[in-house]
Amino acid sequence: MKLIVNADDFGYDPGINGGIVHAFQNGIVTSTTLMANQPYTGEAAELALQNPKLGVGLHVNLTRGEPISPAGEVRGLLNEAGFFMEPDHFYQQDIKEEEVSREIQAQLDRIHELKIKPTHMDAHHHLQFHPVVLEVLIKMANEYGIPLRHVDHNTLTRFRKENIPTPDIFVEEFFGEGATLDNLIFMLTEINKRSPGGTVEVMCHPGFMNDFSAESSYRDSRRKELEILCSPEIKNVIHRLDIQLISYNNLKRNF
Repeated sequence: MKLIVNADDFGYDPGINGGIVHAFQNGIVTSTTLMANQPYTGEAAELALQNPKLGVGLHVNLTRGEPISPAGEVRGLLNEAGFFMEPDHFYQQDIKEEEVSREIQAQLDRIHELKIKPTHMDAHHHLQFHPVVLEVLIKMANEYGIPLRHVDHNTLTRFRKENIPTPDIFVEEFFGEGATLDNLIFMLTEINKRSPGGTVEVMCHPGFMNDFSAESSYRDSRRKELEILCSPEIKNVIHRLDIQLISYNNLKRNF
């Protein structure tokens, strides 16, 4: 089994940035996705350049903070104050493909300016579920030749049809109450039995909480995740099951 352990929210907060790098250097994290429009995006990019073996993708963000595009060009994505809408509100709007495309392109351009060549794309708050966002991501993945994270059977099937690289299995259950050592060991063991030759992504959200300042409902669990991802127990399981740790750089198109 080949395993990508991807830490979301790189760039969101100094504590998250530090936790992700620590989990890469001392744990099983192999990959992360960078938010391009946050106050600590630049700091995260510098850390990534200092750790070149850490795979870094784009964490497409249309639900937190301000856009990179001029506000007048993406007005339908914003609330009255000029910020991105919360996910529930986003799904209630008539979202225009050209505005989504413009902003995602601006976010890609931003991380390229920071000398980050994205290994893949996923989306904050799983906006791959939104049909307009999904279509834009597919077009851009084909244009740039980069993999995407799938979030359910429908997106997996669509990406396979489009010949877009994506893992065989996506695990989002290492989160909240599910972010326990026993649960992670159980999931890896069971998946390894069912799909011994498969490629699996485990989503995670590690972070240090000492200077945590970002507006987020997911706070205390980040430290718990960090401890688990760096624990001797999980490293021993990876070794015992002969799991190969990889990043999205290892996924190729099947031309």
